[in-house]
Amino acid sequence: MWTLIALASVLLVFSISANWVQRTLLNTDEVVATTDAIVDEEDVQEQLSIFLVDQLYANVDVQAQIEQQLPDPVQPLAAPIGAAARQLANEVARRALASPEFQDLISAAIRRSHERFVGLIRDEGTYVATTGGDVTIDYGSAVADLAIRLGLDPETVSAVQGVVQDLSTNLRERLSEAQARIESLRAGLEQAQAGELSSELRERLQALDANAAQAQSRIAGLEARVEGVEDRVPDQLEGRLSDLKRLLADLDARLTGLEQRSDAVLDDPSQANVDALDDSLATLEARIATLLDRQVVQNPGEFVVIESDQLDGVQSLVQALRNLGFVLPLLVLLLYAAALYLAKGWRREALIRAGGGILAATVIALLARRLIGNEVTSLAGSEAVEPAVASVWDILSGGLRERALFVLVIGLGFVAGGLLAGPGRHATAVRSFLAPYLRDHPVAVYSVVAGLFLLWLAFIPGIDNLGQVLVIVLLAALATVGVEALRRQTAREFPSGSSGS
Repeated sequence: MWTLIALASVLLVFSISANWVQRTLLNTDEVVATTDAIVDEEDVQEQLSIFLVDQLYANVDVQAQIEQQLPDPVQPLAAPIGAAARQLANEVARRALASPEFQDLISAAIRRSHERFVGLIRDEGTYVATTGGDVTIDYGSAVADLAIRLGLDPETVSAVQGVVQDLSTNLRERLSEAQARIESLRAGLEQAQAGELSSELRERLQALDANAAQAQSRIAGLEARVEGVEDRVPDQLEGRLSDLKRLLADLDARLTGLEQRSDAVLDDPSQANVDALDDSLATLEARIATLLDRQVVQNPGEFVVIESDQLDGVQSLVQALRNLGFVLPLLVLLLYAAALYLAKGWRREALIRAGGGILAATVIALLARRLIGNEVTSLAGSEAVEPAVASVWDILSGGLRERALFVLVIGLGFVAGGLLAGPGRHATAVRSFLAPYLRDHPVAVYSVVAGLFLLWLAFIPGIDNLGQVLVIVLLAALATVGVEALRRQTAREFPSGSSGS
């Protein structure tokens, strides 16, 4: 019995932690709510404002823009004016971060990112085929909003956002799909016999042709967008857009060449035509990889959270958390129940000890939260950042605290039940006082118990799997059995007409 209680209490610590991490990691609404709470913290807003302004200045040559507006004699003042403008931008950013509109932009970016993450976990094949495999946070809309608040032309900002949107969604999707098709087609060409093409290889060639035509259509539309905005952006960004135009023109020409060579292979699959097509595919594959890796595609308003080569490790971790989140709560409760079953003749004492084990586990979880928080805060790069880091950890670990306190109530219930059934003078007096109700009004008693149980459930931090549902059902069954045992004990001790009536 002691072994079962000790083992259950140790596993309970891991159960609380695993379910907290699972919900924090996989529940999009929970992640967004946590983000909203984090962004609402003043210490965090200060550090975020610095980050956003740094991103803005990294893509706009502020000093050069100021020099263009100043007369020649005072142009040397552009540098100190630019520094002063940066301080103003920080203040504008802080005020913006306190506004609901700006916070909504950040929440939307986090929601999109987390939905991509969940898509990756649930269906890696589809996700990688359509996105290239990386999970990113796109905070470009927040930077764009900040630029407009600082006085940049809204139409220009909107036009640049349109270019980025075309690159990061429409064209990138087509190019990623073409990249996968090229790899598959080249593998098939290596096995093709001269003068013969299998029906499957013909289908792959035709599908690649269709994909290339769609990509060319996207390229043409994107080139028109770039030309419309190129002369309205700062010099630093104009250079990137010009470079992008050259890459797009080169890619368009190579796609045209690919269509010609694939048509030649479909008409005459000779070894010479197959070799020429393979060379064209290899060059095109390299060009596509170059374009997808350009910073203007992975724009400065995009942060890569998980790269495609990290997918296996992340998926294994998430799968382990899902399994633990399902198994551990159920296993812990079954171990406690088994200990109570084995403690024949002294179940009351076993119930108190099981409750003590639950209380000890929750205290350990809360202590671990405090110690980890201290370590996390110590990792801050400077003292100025420490308050923001501490605030973020307090919010992130709030779910762990809620779960520990939620489970703590169960431990208190176990201990209280064991003490109430005991032979002590105070316990006997309480049973004597409750005897008329416990003995003669079972419906009212069970109604009160059900109400207290539902009140306890109202504070549940979240149900994420079937294991947690089964635990709640078993706890309800245990509560019912415990109340019935107390009723019968009280009826024996204080029968109707006794002094306890």
